[in-house]
Amino acid sequence: MMRSIRSFLVERLLVLTKKKLNVDDYMEERGIINSLPYVLPVKLKNKYKIIKDNNLPIDTYILKSDSQSDVRIILYLPGGGYVEQPLTWHWHFLHNLTQQLNCTVYAPIYPKAPTYQYMDAIESVLSIYKQLLEIAEPENIVLMGDSAGGGLSLAFAQYLSEKGLPQPGNIILLSPWLDITLSDPEIVAMIDKEPMLDWEVLVEAGKRYAGETSRTHYLVSPINGDITNLGKISLFIGTHEFFLPDARKFKEIASQKSVDINYYEYPKMNHVFPVFPIPEAKKALKQIISIIKS
Repeated sequence: MMRSIRSFLVERLLVLTKKKLNVDDYMEERGIINSLPYVLPVKLKNKYKIIKDNNLPIDTYILKSDSQSDVRIILYLPGGGYVEQPLTWHWHFLHNLTQQLNCTVYAPIYPKAPTYQYMDAIESVLSIYKQLLEIAEPENIVLMGDSAGGGLSLAFAQYLSEKGLPQPGNIILLSPWLDITLSDPEIVAMIDKEPMLDWEVLVEAGKRYAGETSRTHYLVSPINGDITNLGKISLFIGTHEFFLPDARKFKEIASQKSVDINYYEYPKMNHVFPVFPIPEAKKALKQIISIIKS
């Protein structure tokens, strides 16, 4: 499969703009920022007609299609290594999703490390999910997330199963962070080739997110959890990212457990490629829409 020129250029830009961070300084900075409320830039709010719902338990932003939305609702958990808030390309992607699927998207600003830990995030998402169950049937709810948001999405679905609560109809994971230890030797071997992610920063972020809990616990590393009796799982991953080995491992686990999942591995694509302005992302979005509509 030939990659597009645009995807190559985007990846080169990621490499050129990737900065080496001092981990301790970065975590201190994120702690200060994440203790303050998230503020959606006015330009993005107006451009994509994003509404903040003040009646929900935590800050949650809503995007709707220009035409009458159908019954489908997407609960989207943006990534960011459990320490970063949503970025511009998250809102662009969600806008495209609402317009093409004719749906409503809810994007909660779940608590972030190092100020908060995993149960803070899970409980906040649960508070929104329970509200959505009052206005939609579970099968019409899509749980979706990218990177850390993908890991949280899977962990949250496992948490729902543990608590005996209804599963969403679909669970769609974009380059999910499935094991916060990032200890697989294949991942370590990819560190210098990863164009976007910083291994040291992520490992430390994972430690802060887990807090006193073991980093192998399924609610922080959902690859270790039970994936039976969950909603329909779909996973998108690129081969130019070091979440790839764990994604492949997850696919094998699903096969061993006789759990049928949709697995899409895109050659030469970088981390969370479906949200970037590249042709491969358009193809992935069409597949996502097809999954939800089927």
